[in-house]
Amino acid sequence: MDQPTTTPTLTNEHYMTREFLQNQIAALSESIQKKDALITSLQDRSSDYSQRLHSAQNATQSMRDAMHEWTMEELRNEQISESQAEAIAEICGFDLTKEVEVEVTVTYNLTVQCPYDEDPEDIVNDIDFDAITYDMDKITWVSSSIDRIDI
Repeated sequence: MDQPTTTPTLTNEHYMTREFLQNQIAALSESIQKKDALITSLQDRSSDYSQRLHSAQNATQSMRDAMHEWTMEELRNEQISESQAEAIAEICGFDLTKEVEVEVTVTYNLTVQCPYDEDPEDIVNDIDFDAITYDMDKITWVSSSIDRIDI
């Protein structure tokens, strides 16, 4: 005689108990608190690192500026040689230059080959005098002179 085979049904009733769900909620809450604390800690460390980096960069720039000023002064007073100044500049990471504001007035005299249907003013207006660029085909001669230099 054949007996019908039945497969046992597995139930996960223990996953559905109130106690289990409360434990899961508590575990998730604890995990979220740990994550939030870690994020806060990382943000604080990042902020501290950024502040230290910024302070170090400012200190380095101040040292570089002071060395530049000292080197230029000593060079001007002939207390150090140019090769010594160049070595100091290379070590400290600056150029042996000074920044000076200069106002220059320039007069241009142009000879323009102008097509019969084009106005010479149009050609001159196309010149970018700030960059001192011009159309080589239309302008055959350029001369300039410095009228005044104000420092």
